[in-house]
Amino acid sequence: MKISNYSLNYSSLLAAGKMDIPGFLSLCRELDLEGASLHLQNLTRTDSDYLKQIRRVYLDSGLSVSMFTVTTNFGLPESLHAAEFSKAQEALRIAELLGAPLLRVFAGSPPAEAERLKAFDRAARAVRSVCEEAARAGIAVGLQNHNHGALCRTGDDVVAFVRKVDHTNLTFVLDTGQFAGSRGASGEAPAELRNADFMESIRRTAPLARYVRVKFYNPRGDGSEPFIDYDKVLDILRGVHYPGFIDIVYEPGKGTPGPGEDVGTAVPRIVGFLRSKLRGQA
Repeated sequence: MKISNYSLNYSSLLAAGKMDIPGFLSLCRELDLEGASLHLQNLTRTDSDYLKQIRRVYLDSGLSVSMFTVTTNFGLPESLHAAEFSKAQEALRIAELLGAPLLRVFAGSPPAEAERLKAFDRAARAVRSVCEEAARAGIAVGLQNHNHGALCRTGDDVVAFVRKVDHTNLTFVLDTGQFAGSRGASGEAPAELRNADFMESIRRTAPLARYVRVKFYNPRGDGSEPFIDYDKVLDILRGVHYPGFIDIVYEPGKGTPGPGEDVGTAVPRIVGFLRSKLRGQA
């Protein structure tokens, strides 16, 4: 397994002009990482000349473009899908120019709980369409599980959605902190999922995963995360012979009253923790 870092971890610095994408990639090199992932919202420019420069910085830094990400909500009524497709198409164009092998999307959330089944079906149709377009560019589409209210909030949801889409260009991005039952999952858990076993959802979907996002919120002194037992997570991944990236996603302070630790001190410690767990892997 290899370690990647995510541009969204530094969104406040990027938005304030205190860091740019080349600076983010330089930091990833300093941390001795193998990859870096980018979110569409963190790019101040998306013209071809700029993207070619970013691709060269990746090369010069010895980094892989581990994944490119866009936030989509195909659970919305189909009358609102044009804007979601537009975002996905722009992200696909950028991913192709950067040489990213994988584009992350979300299935999204139903507008109301009563619409969940219909939203599930229309989101699957939409993601299948994105898969078809991305296949022409040779880029896989990664469905990521996400939050208590979303369409793909449990392992069973993910498996059902992948089957519903039924496209060879779809794969799965496993988010360790966003399955129902996790203390880090966004939104309030509905009554029927308050006691959900998020670790079981990780086990259920690990064989499908071609990319893994490792969530951290309040890292301890040794870099470990109180909300997620990463010894268990890594054992699950090793059990399915997962060979890919584990991408650090830092969301400071979740579950606590304070703002959380600064990304500048937290992420290096997290990297050290993950390195210690991966050391000596076969």
